[in-house]
Amino acid sequence: MHHIELIGSYTSAATLSGEEIKITTRKDPVPVLCRELIKRGVDPNQRVKVTRAGQPVWKTDLTVGYWAGIDITEDDREGLRTAKYRPFPKDI
Repeated sequence: MHHIELIGSYTSAATLSGEEIKITTRKDPVPVLCRELIKRGVDPNQRVKVTRAGQPVWKTDLTVGYWAGIDITEDDREGLRTAKYRPFPKDI
């Protein structure tokens, strides 16, 4: 099981093979960090425990692949919104 620590609103960190990986983004950082973990060879079926200040954030530990497959954004009108992850085309 992997452990992701939320740091503030837009930063998350995990340790992989002794190396700390820290992601800061304008949207929820957990999905972005999970996509980075998969790029580095983590099995998408492994579970992730997400914590803030050492306390669990979610009741259920979800998989790296689940988190990597979504984006959570926030705006002034709708608040938090979950959507399927769609990468930007590389040709742009």
